[in-house]
Amino acid sequence: EASRALLCAVNDILDFSKLEAGQVTFRPEPVALQALTSTALNLFIPQAAAKDLTLHLEDSTPPGLLVTLDPDRLRQVLLNLVGNAVKFTVQGQVTLCAAYDEATERLSIEVRDTGPGIPPDRVDRLFKRFSQVDGSLNRGHGGTGLGLAICKGIVEAMGGEIAATSVVGEGSRFFL
Repeated sequence: EASRALLCAVNDILDFSKLEAGQVTFRPEPVALQALTSTALNLFIPQAAAKDLTLHLEDSTPPGLLVTLDPDRLRQVLLNLVGNAVKFTVQGQVTLCAAYDEATERLSIEVRDTGPGIPPDRVDRLFKRFSQVDGSLNRGHGGTGLGLAICKGIVEAMGGEIAATSVVGEGSRFFL
């Protein structure tokens, strides 16, 4: 367990360093979006089941839609967002939503949870490196404080935007 945690921390630091140096490579290719989102969500079934959480996928993209993007980098973002939602949600559900606007050719993804929520004065810390909203929560859950900063770097390098909204006691919504 300790070696896995250390490996995750080292990988986060390396990924962030590469992003800052502009050395992250992207390999865009046609990707079946529905397969990518469902596979990413399904990886968290064991963790969600252990906490009695429900996982939902709401995919309003056209059936068989292929989008050109780097599947490994999008998967990395999805795993981080869904992983955080499962990690911090004590009861309720985590929902992954995907939509595609054909007119603008823009993909929209969001992850919603019914977790504890984030106080408004702390939401601005979410995407900063080595920053954690509440150190006491993260001590119990682990993490380097780099995951969301890495997500931001990846999403922006692919020409997108990422943000979050949250209501204390109701949950959070991360969207890109």
